[in-house]
Amino acid sequence: MSLRLASITRQHIQKRQPSTLLVRGYTDSRTSTINNNSNNNQALIPTWNDYFKIRSRRRLFEIASYAPSTIFPAAFTGSYFMQMQIDPTTTIIGMDPLMAAGIATVGAGFCGFLAGPVFGDVFFKLLNRKYVPEMDARDKAFYEHIKKNRADARLNSIRNPVPDYYGEKIQSVADYRSWLRKQREHYRKGVFGGSADELDN
Repeated sequence: MSLRLASITRQHIQKRQPSTLLVRGYTDSRTSTINNNSNNNQALIPTWNDYFKIRSRRRLFEIASYAPSTIFPAAFTGSYFMQMQIDPTTTIIGMDPLMAAGIATVGAGFCGFLAGPVFGDVFFKLLNRKYVPEMDARDKAFYEHIKKNRADARLNSIRNPVPDYYGEKIQSVADYRSWLRKQREHYRKGVFGGSADELDN
């Protein structure tokens, strides 16, 4: 009787446990899906030159957004104060009403100007959603390269300023190589007072 009960219990447990092949197949399938998604993202931006082209396009979106993000807040604020009935004998925050309106209008435009690149970046991502994951990965890798290879900011001086500290002017692989050479030259001048040409001698 006890042997029969043990056999039934063993069969019940075996039925409840998932098959090893099923678990392994599910894991392999999920890993394959992740790898395929990663390969698809890399296929969209296969080279660094392609990344720099898309990066330049994104920068154009950010620059183009400066004008509307500055004009619209300033125009809205200015129109608000123009329609507002102001008593010339009163003050706004201790200032003359016209002066306060002018400062508020300029301040709104300046805040919009600062927020311009953010709006441009968001607009770019909305129009280029398929590039966003790979661009984020490339941005992170590119920044790590810049941070690792740029010259020490402590060597900065009026006669020897750090060239393109954040790598914003880099638009191709050739530009990156030129940037690396300028960083070496900056380091050489800052430490030894020499030129990068002497490094090869």
